[in-house]
Amino acid sequence: MKKLIFALIVAVIGYQFFMGKQATAPDLPQQLSLESYAISSGNLVLVNRDIQLKQDPTNLAPIPTDIAENVIVNSEFLFENQAIKPLKQLFDAAAKDGIEHFIINSAYRSGKLQQQLYEEHGADYALPSGHSEHQTGLSLDIGSTAGKMENVDEGKWLEEYAADFGFILRYPEDKVDVTGINYEPWHFRYIGLPHSMIMKKNNLVLEEYITFLKKEQFYTTEINGTSYFVQYTDNKTTVNIPDSENYIVSGDNEKGYIITSIVE
Repeated sequence: MKKLIFALIVAVIGYQFFMGKQATAPDLPQQLSLESYAISSGNLVLVNRDIQLKQDPTNLAPIPTDIAENVIVNSEFLFENQAIKPLKQLFDAAAKDGIEHFIINSAYRSGKLQQQLYEEHGADYALPSGHSEHQTGLSLDIGSTAGKMENVDEGKWLEEYAADFGFILRYPEDKVDVTGINYEPWHFRYIGLPHSMIMKKNNLVLEEYITFLKKEQFYTTEINGTSYFVQYTDNKTTVNIPDSENYIVSGDNEKGYIITSIVE
């Protein structure tokens, strides 16, 4: 009965969300302490020219050189550990569609390396230390051995399907005025589900999505049979969430937290 009631709430709020109407939050009986979470850590941290990363990633792991067949990757490349599994799933799905000429050209960069690139090549090529997404450990430059990403099947496939696996094209061609970064068809960022799917469906970049969350405070949606409750809070101590043991907390790297709960 509990699951049925929540499913009905999901359907109503999901409809209201996509129709742009005000929704009412469901009962949130579980209190979660936020004191152990960092504002500048998590899958949804916002880093750009104006917002500096305040904390380096703490859960980096090498990207396996055999992550998928016909994917070239340097054995020294590091990536946030929780994003490696969905990255493999992404490449495996692409291979099933006959898309397999991938090469990973860049992953995590330390602040020292980022600053070196900035000083050597200038602002047109790189951002200063703390302002590059690569320093989060959540971004990859993915290329193709068949040609430029904007022209080849690898780039077109990723733009269409990366969101299914929690990845977004971070700097699309039609959002340069929002991101402040020119079109980069090779730069993909892991943010996780359901966020990637909601952003793709509504043509949002991360700056716009965080702004939406701050305004709306919460939404509910269902992706592939899984119900998600996503909420934003700028309370630094506690927040009420659904009665669920499956949740992820991310800071936004500014003033608040996004809590993503999977509701059974």
